[in-house]
Amino acid sequence: MLLTNSLDQRIADTISHTIDDERKTADTTSAIWRERCESAQIAMLADSERRVVLSHIATRRGEAAASDLERSASQMRTSAIFILARKPS
Repeated sequence: MLLTNSLDQRIADTISHTIDDERKTADTTSAIWRERCESAQIAMLADSERRVVLSHIATRRGEAAASDLERSASQMRTSAIFILARKPS
């Protein structure tokens, strides 16, 4: 489920637009692209949902995989906040 909070929804929308733009030039068959998309999907979730998904990933694929995805999702959210901060209101 995507986020319901207004700011969180704007962050999710920004991440979605970023991925759509990157898709135009990315090798969408690569493992790197799949990881980027998975990170984006996690980044667009509400905090509680992110924790649940990352917990499942840790159980199934290991703590290192979950930690990498958590870090990547966090970076995406931070980048989205910076993009939003530059936009005129």
